[in-house]
Amino acid sequence: MKKLLSSSVRLSVLALAGLLVALATVGCSEAAKPTIKFADQQFESHWINNAIAKFVIENGYGNPVETIEMTTPIMQASLPKGDVHVNMELWQQNIIEWHDEAIAAGTMENIGATYEGGPQFFMVPTAFADEHGIKTIDDMKKPAVKKALADPEDKSKGLFMNCVIGWQCAEINRAKLTTYGLVPDHYNIISPGSSGAMEAALAGPQKKGQGVFGYYWAPTAIMGMFDWYIIEEPAYNKACWDDVGKGRDDPTYIPKLACAYETLPIDKGVWSGLKDLDSDVYTLLTKMNVGLQPINKTAAWAVENDIAGEWELAAVYYLKNNEDIWTTWMPAANAKKVKDALAAK
Repeated sequence: MKKLLSSSVRLSVLALAGLLVALATVGCSEAAKPTIKFADQQFESHWINNAIAKFVIENGYGNPVETIEMTTPIMQASLPKGDVHVNMELWQQNIIEWHDEAIAAGTMENIGATYEGGPQFFMVPTAFADEHGIKTIDDMKKPAVKKALADPEDKSKGLFMNCVIGWQCAEINRAKLTTYGLVPDHYNIISPGSSGAMEAALAGPQKKGQGVFGYYWAPTAIMGMFDWYIIEEPAYNKACWDDVGKGRDDPTYIPKLACAYETLPIDKGVWSGLKDLDSDVYTLLTKMNVGLQPINKTAAWAVENDIAGEWELAAVYYLKNNEDIWTTWMPAANAKKVKDALAAK
């Protein structure tokens, strides 16, 4: 009897040990999936697209996802080295030389559009444009326009709300406004410290029915929340943009030409080693086109519902309302895992 009990105990111990080994093996297998690192350049659509990718990758593929805050110059240094793996919004027209050089060097891949057409522009409230007869960029020199847009700290000049310090568009806009003759004679430039501060500086006057002059882009919530007039500029051409690029890089250089931003699809850039790191995630990202209008709607929903930086809520909203889009990015088995995760939200 003692031998029988002893044998049973030994068998139970062996069975338990086998179960633990099996569980450990599963745990190790899951833990072995690499962390995918996303650049976070601190603006609305980027937060939303990162959150969508994070939710899909973590729940559909089992990889941990990390987002890392960085300026454009830091992203330019980090992505080719693999310190960060993915940039969901390249805005390559602002950094075209770096973009082309990184691809030519084989350190980065452009794997296609995140959404179609990312316009950038100078704008004023539509009611303000109608009141002052504003059509073209030269109309911003009118004395009555400058007076209505006066810089509180220097009322002899108007105030232009530039994009965030450290973004390439801040230097592009400075160069363009100088060539247009608006800076330094007619306007002072202010560059906010964050995209949130920039949005507030533009939305605040709109809410009060006042004028404001600045740079912005789409997709963004405030473009859907208020009526804006896009100021006419000379049409984009390559010779002009090359000259603007010189002014962007050298503050002492005044471009001979200035023109509107080129409207291009907003593409995804990935470290050239991502395909080897995780081919399934790489393939997913090549197919991930979220659509411009769905992102506009998601951005507006996020503001209306005051999600206070909880960008996963925006991702869940997007995924629940655009199943016909995102299920085309991945195999059915992965899509089912994402649907199961959404059902719990």
